[in-house]
Formats: sequence, structure tokens, C-alpha cells
Amino acid sequence: MKSLPIEIPTLQNWSCHGCGDCCRGRLLIAVTPEEKSRLEKQKWTDGVDSEDMIVAEGNIFRLGHQSDGACVFLDAAGRCRIHAKFGEEAKPLACRLYPLVIHPAGETVAVGLRFSCPSAAENRGRPLSAQMPEIQKLARLVVPADYDAGSPPPILDAPDGEWPDFLRFVKWLDSSLAPSDVPMALKLLRALHWLAAVEKGMLDQISGAGAEEILAALVKSAANKLPTRPTSPARPSRFGRLFLRLMVFEHARTTRVDNPGGASGRWQRLRAVLCFVRAGGRTPALREGLASVKFSDLEKPFQPLSPAMEALLTRYFRVKIQSLHFCGRAFHDRPLIEGFRSLALLYPVVLWLSRWLAASTGRTEFSEADVARAVSMVDYHHGYSPHLEWRVRLLHQRDDVARWIGWQDR
Repeated sequence: MKSLPIEIPTLQNWSCHGCGDCCRGRLLIAVTPEEKSRLEKQKWTDGVDSEDMIVAEGNIFRLGHQSDGACVFLDAAGRCRIHAKFGEEAKPLACRLYPLVIHPAGETVAVGLRFSCPSAAENRGRPLSAQMPEIQKLARLVVPADYDAGSPPPILDAPDGEWPDFLRFVKWLDSSLAPSDVPMALKLLRALHWLAAVEKGMLDQISGAGAEEILAALVKSAANKLPTRPTSPARPSRFGRLFLRLMVFEHARTTRVDNPGGASGRWQRLRAVLCFVRAGGRTPALREGLASVKFSDLEKPFQPLSPAMEALLTRYFRVKIQSLHFCGRAFHDRPLIEGFRSLALLYPVVLWLSRWLAASTGRTEFSEADVARAVSMVDYHHGYSPHLEWRVRLLHQRDDVARWIGWQDR
């Protein structure tokens, strides 16, 4: 049976540079029963404890971790023992895929990257478009030709839409973020503006040629109503300021899903949370590169973003949009509009973390490298918070999503 066509972001490069970040970050790598059986048949004895190799959690299996959080198969040189001994195809599919993300999209397959990989954030390596044969091979394992993609995510809340109508919204979102001569903050504000018009007018089920005309008009209207960035942006509400700090904390932490350390570890996390809740004082030192600094040093205006920073952020948001890695099955089955609001909130979080990275070394201006690292931190955690759905809804109700984007960009 013929494979589905693949859509690859043309603006993205990537190659593995062997940094080992993906094997050291306490990632929970799920393995299928077949993969578990294959790993057990490999008879590991050299440097791998067979009892800790696979962890069973009910009917779910995952790779074990070493005491420092690294994958049980990572050797002292930072290389995968499975790959070295048996080749890439012997590894679990989750390991072979990373940092690729592959999602069915009706009659096509959308491909993107996790920017938690430093090489993806920095755009280092070969163009993804030049890696089509390798990506097609992996895509067939994730989305076989007879896969039923079912209905697309809703735009607002109406289920059972059609993929062409959903992808039309995705196309207009991507085109809203594409212009290289418009600041990222303004592009996000315009996109939020016309999506709010869709929501207010209950236009989520428009289809056909008429839908194209309506969306084109809404996008043009947003650009006319927001010709430039607000010169005096509204300050986020007190509630919004608290929630953004908590989001920064969640994205700055070194662990994502599992949190080892028992009662002592939970107490340390509680103390860190309390630091972020208080109105003043200093941040905790959460990880390498994020030292304890004054909150007041992070919440004051910094320098404007450079063209290189703008290009990095544009690439990040567009790859997330093009690969559908912001809504639906890839994001807690959330509707497109709600998923985009969650994605847009990453902009102020990235700037907050970029400032923290700079202030941690006594700098008053952050660099492109700071922004790239902040993007990696943010994307490492994005979508895993169980509190994200209701937080975003509450922030939107207070208009704090748009306010935070304008406020952080001031």
C-alpha cells in the first residue's frame, strides 16, 4: 500500500551531534512488549544491570535510569550501548525518533522537531528536507499507510470536523507567523486577535472557498488593528503574574515527569515554589546556568530582540504549528485555539528564562545562545504540566495571555 505523503518544515535543519542530552534528562522512554522482549534477548551483562534495565508500571514498560538520571544504556563515553553493539534499528522506536515528532494529518503526515534537542534549537545540521528517505522510514513505523487518522482536533469545541477545514486554519496560523519583518510578539498578538474573532463569531466550522475568504479577511483585519507593537502595554493582572512565575518554575526545573528525592526532594520543590509565589526576593538556584538572582532584575525591561533571536523564535513557533505539535493528540486532545494560546504563552516564558540565564552570570543583556537554551528548556517541558489546561483558560479570561506577550516585549 502506498505511503502517505509527508510534510516537512523547509526552514529547519537538524543532525545529531552526540551531546547526549536526550539520554541524560530522566526522560521516560516507553517500550512496547515486543521491544522489551528484544532487549531481554540481547543478554546484557556489560555495564547494564538486567534487573534495572526495564521498569514495569502496570502494563506499561519503560527503560530504566542510572542513579544520576541517565538512561541505563548510556555508557561512560556518552554513547548508547544498544546502538554501538546492535545498530540503530535495535533501539526502541522512541529513541530512534527523537527529536522528530510525526503526526497524522488526514491524507498527509506532518513532521517536526522537539527543540529540547540543542541541535534543533540552534538549527544545526542537514536540512530536514534532505533527509526524506530516513524520515519516511520512521514515519511508516509511526503512521502506517492504512492508518485511520479519524477526525481532526476541533478548532473551538465542535467535534467531527474535516481535515481540509482544520488544515486551512493551520495554514493561516503559519502564514501569520511567517513575515520576517514583523516582530515575533506582534505576530503572536495578531494571531491571538483573529483567533478571538473566530471564537466570538463562532466561525470554527466554516468550510470551503468561503472559509478561505473569511480567514483572509480576519488576518488582514488583525494586521490593520495592530499595525505596531503596543507602546504602553497593559500590565498583566496580579493573578496572571503569579501564574506566569509558576510556569517559569515548571519550565526551568531539571526534571520533567519523575521527581526523585522522596520527602526531601518534595520539600525542596515546595521551597522553590514559595520563592516564586512571593512578590519579591530572589529566585532559587534551580539548575546549572540558573543561579539565585533578584526577581526585580528579571522583571524589568531588557534589550530588544536581535534579528537572529527573532528568526530563532519564528522558526520555533512555525515548526510547532506546521507539525501540529500544539493541539489534538499531540497536546492533550486540546482544540486548536486553546492549544495555540498555550503555545503563545511560551514567548514570555522564553524571554523570562533568557533574562535569568544572562543575570546568572552578571549580564544585563541576553544573547542568542541564551534564547536558544531557553527555547530548549521550554520545549523540554511543554505540554507535560497537568495544570496547563485550566491555567491557560483562566489567563485568557483575564486577557493575560496577550498582556504577557506585550509586557515582556516592552
